[in-house]
Amino acid sequence: MSHTQTTEHRSLPSRFFEALEQEVHLSEDMLAILSEEQQAMLAMDMQALMLLNGRKENRLGRIQAMDTLLQDMAGQFLSRAAGQSARLSELIPAVPPEEGEKLTLYRQKLAALREDILSRNQTNKLFAADVKKYLNDALSMITSGIADRPMYGATGMSRKASLNQPSFISREV
Repeated sequence: MSHTQTTEHRSLPSRFFEALEQEVHLSEDMLAILSEEQQAMLAMDMQALMLLNGRKENRLGRIQAMDTLLQDMAGQFLSRAAGQSARLSELIPAVPPEEGEKLTLYRQKLAALREDILSRNQTNKLFAADVKKYLNDALSMITSGIADRPMYGATGMSRKASLNQPSFISREV
């Protein structure tokens, strides 16, 4: 008989896989929100963007809470001290092979979803920055004639009395 090290495989609680499934759904929902955000930006629909921003914050908070819950459950399963994080990849060797395969699939799916979320969010961020730059450029072009000839000084008073420039106080008074 060979002297091999045997490890005891324990099953993860069913709520762990339920939490993983919930995190997948939350991540898919975040992707859908980011797609809607992109469409709202293209349509310049500010009200939709404000609503979507609130939904994004909500989903992000829920995803972070789910991450924390999963890390806590994984830490308990691996008998780690409170506050020490655990990764899904660390659980795979400690569970039976069929659960390890499920964990591997969830891990791959979550990694792909996170990559898509990051990519879409970056695309939306760059689009918003480009729109902001174009709007700033347009405003600069429109107001450049006014900016070259300021009517009021730093104190708010007219630099020189002129009939062509506005005056807060009538000269007759």
